[in-house]
Amino acid sequence: MKNHSRGVFPVYNTGIVAFFTIAVVFVIIFVNIGFSVNNSQKDIVEDAYDEVRVQLEVSGKISAASDVTSNKMMVTTIPVRISYGEFVNLNPESAKIAYSLMQNGETTINYENIYVDRLADRTFTSIKEAVEEAKNQGIIDNDPFVDELKPTKTSAFVYWVLNHNFDHFVDEGELAVITVVYSEEDSPSTGDKLFIEVSVPEGFVLRIDEEVPSLSNEILNFGGVIQEG
Repeated sequence: MKNHSRGVFPVYNTGIVAFFTIAVVFVIIFVNIGFSVNNSQKDIVEDAYDEVRVQLEVSGKISAASDVTSNKMMVTTIPVRISYGEFVNLNPESAKIAYSLMQNGETTINYENIYVDRLADRTFTSIKEAVEEAKNQGIIDNDPFVDELKPTKTSAFVYWVLNHNFDHFVDEGELAVITVVYSEEDSPSTGDKLFIEVSVPEGFVLRIDEEVPSLSNEILNFGGVIQEG
């Protein structure tokens, strides 16, 4: 039986990297030179500390596939691994992935949970391969890479690059990829603010808050590397 271990919650934001370390009852916040963390972000992290017992961290670069002609993002991928504790349970019966989009300073899209399922019975070497399998398993209705029709619903799924026991847990030493496939209506464009949150019953385990860069290439990185996988 897997046992939870107490941990703290990581915040990832291009231009902002904060590492939170627990010493007795103090949360000490180290901020890299030239970076800043506002009070509201500190409050969020300190509140989460009392609830969440596991955590994920970005392992590598957040990437996206885009349609350059329409200036629309089709897919976002977030490689993650355990940063504290033994595992994170990503069973869709309990885990959630929220998605929000801000355009011109206003929130235009806000979904509390777009998480559909995980591809845990095998590993994948490319996002196109994983998206194709997600369509085959009915997680998405259309493949944005090859189908003329775009997905009719924004959905999230998880696949593994490194998977030791092929279950719905992200264990130590494993590398999973949180993947969001957008419907045409929900697709981010250059300059939009993208927000993705992964949560479990104890609280949130990962938050992504990014400004969409120029969609000048079909495959792009958001910039900034937390941890090389």
